[in-house]
Amino acid sequence: MQDLFFNFNYFMPTKVLFGTEKINDVGKEAAKLGTKVLFVTGKTSAKKFGYTNKVTELLGENNVKVVLYDEIEPNPDRLSINKGAKIARDEKCDLIIGLGGGSALDAAKGISLAAANNEDVWNYVEGKQPKKEGLPVIAVPTTAGTGSEVTPYAVVSDKLQKRKDGFGSIFNFPKVSILDPLLTVSLTHHYTISTGLDALAHAIESYTSKLANKMSDVFALEAIKIIAGNLRAVSADGENIEARSNMLYGNMLAGIALANADLTIAHVIGEAIGAIYDTDHGLTVGLVLPAVMEHNYSADLEKNVKIAEALGENINGISLEDAAQKSSTALKKLLKDIKFPSGLREIGVELSDAILDLCTRPGLTSINPVEIGRDEIKELIKKSL
Repeated sequence: MQDLFFNFNYFMPTKVLFGTEKINDVGKEAAKLGTKVLFVTGKTSAKKFGYTNKVTELLGENNVKVVLYDEIEPNPDRLSINKGAKIARDEKCDLIIGLGGGSALDAAKGISLAAANNEDVWNYVEGKQPKKEGLPVIAVPTTAGTGSEVTPYAVVSDKLQKRKDGFGSIFNFPKVSILDPLLTVSLTHHYTISTGLDALAHAIESYTSKLANKMSDVFALEAIKIIAGNLRAVSADGENIEARSNMLYGNMLAGIALANADLTIAHVIGEAIGAIYDTDHGLTVGLVLPAVMEHNYSADLEKNVKIAEALGENINGISLEDAAQKSSTALKKLLKDIKFPSGLREIGVELSDAILDLCTRPGLTSINPVEIGRDEIKELIKKSL
C-alpha cells in the first residue's frame, strides 16, 4: 500500500518578490493589476516611518490612483473591514494593497472579498463561501510574523461578540507579495519578538499537525531552523539586516507550510484569549506554545527530536523520548534569552470559561496531533499563566 504520507495537495499561487529595496517595485506591480487602489494600512506606524508616503508616490509614478484607508487596528474588527469594503465599492477601486503587520494584510484580504461580493466579511467567518474572486491584493508585510502574505487565511475579530476567528478561501491568496526586509527594521523589540514567535509557532504547529505532509514538512522544518537561528540576533540588534532578512524569509516559509498543513491547538487557544482580552497575538500564542509542545510531543517523537535540534539542543547520547522532550525545553530557553514575558498573567490574562468555550467549539481541535478536550486545554492554559 502506498504510504498515505505521500497523498497530499500543494498550492501556492502568490507571486513573491523578496529582497532589500523590493518595495520600489510596488508601483509597476500594481499597474499590472489595476488603475485605482484602496491602500489599506494602520493608523500610525506606516505613516510615522514614511512607508505610506513612499508607496503612494511609487503608485503615482505608475499612474495608479490611490484611496488611502489607514484605519486598521490590531486584531481588525469586522466593522473596520466592512467599512473599507464599502469605500472600495464607492470609489470603484479595482485593486487592494495591504501594508503592515498581519492585521493590515488580513484586513486587505477581507476587504477584497467583502467588496467584490458585497457581503459582510463575518459571513465568511461563519462558513459562507464567496461566490466570486475578490479584488486582487498586493501584500506588503512590515513584520516577520504572520505569513499572511502567502496564505489563504484571514483572521477577523468581532469585538462586540468577543469573537476572533479565521476563515480560509482560495481567493484569499494575494496576487503579489513584496517582502522587503528593510521595512521590518523599524519594529520595536516588543513586536520583533512577538511576531517572531508567531512565525515560529506557525512552523512548529504546521510541522506537527495531522495534516502535515512531506512537502509542508520541508518548509516547516527549514523555517524552524532559520527563525530559531536568527531570533536572538534580531532581538539583540534590530538593525541587523542579515538577521532581519532571515526572519522575513523564515516567516514566509512558515506561512507556506501552514497554508498547506494548518495549525494546532496553540493557535486555537491564542485566538480565544485574543477574542476575550484583545491581547497581542504573537505574545499570546508564544506563551502557550511550550505547554502545547509538552502535551503533543508523544505523537511523533522523531519530529520533536528534529524540532529540538533545529532549536539548538544537543541531543547526543540520550534516549529518543528524552530528546523529543527537549523540544519544549529548547523553546523555553529561547523565550528567556529574548526577554519574552514569563506567562499569560503578565499580559493580563486569567483562565475563564469564556476562553474554554471558544476553544472547544466543534472542529477546532481535530488536527491537533494528540486528542485534546476541555480539561486538557484548561490544564494547558493553567501551565501558561
